[in-house]
Amino acid sequence: MSIQAKFSSRFIRLMSLSLTVATLVSLVGQIPAQAQTTFSDVPSDYWAAPFIQALVERGVIRGFADGSFRPDEPITRAQFAILVGQAFERPTVRSAVRFRDVKSSYWAASAIQTAYTEGFLSGYPGKVFNPAQPMPRAQVLVALASGLQFKPNGTNASVIGGFRDYNSIPFYALDGVAAATFRDLTVNYPNIDFLNPNRAATRAEVATSIYQGLVATSRAPALESPYIP
Repeated sequence: MSIQAKFSSRFIRLMSLSLTVATLVSLVGQIPAQAQTTFSDVPSDYWAAPFIQALVERGVIRGFADGSFRPDEPITRAQFAILVGQAFERPTVRSAVRFRDVKSSYWAASAIQTAYTEGFLSGYPGKVFNPAQPMPRAQVLVALASGLQFKPNGTNASVIGGFRDYNSIPFYALDGVAAATFRDLTVNYPNIDFLNPNRAATRAEVATSIYQGLVATSRAPALESPYIP
């Protein structure tokens, strides 16, 4: 299905409906009808608030000690490892490796090893992980598609060719971005037509994509958003 057709379908459904590092938030029941968050910097009308709140209720999201989530800050590779570890339980696909820049005492060491062995994240040459490095949006989508073992359906161009900055997607990321987009893991805020693949992904964008990963694996109900192509 083309991006334009998928967007039209989502818009019609929207109209028809009229319309981390701190203590792990406890698991709550069902998703409320109106998004409310426990974070001081995520108001109920924030574009990603429903997705952030849904992850709070599943014990996935971690905020900071000051009660904030910092949704517009870039997410680091270590933070991403924590989130995918809390959100998904995946089989091990490869043996652990000792990264030279991740000591056993590092706060996210265990999560990084899990994200590596489950196929979400890989290291860099020389057994370097770069845990504090911000993750580009394309890398986030590739990581999720890899860990969840998603494959693109159809040619890459047919799935993601509608993005107006399609030519900016790194060659290594084409399959992963297409696979993630086909499964509705891609979120393009504020303009659905632009992927911005090389910009650092924000914590809010990653939270939304992770929630969409739960939807795609039948572990969460779908939430409507005009920013998912």
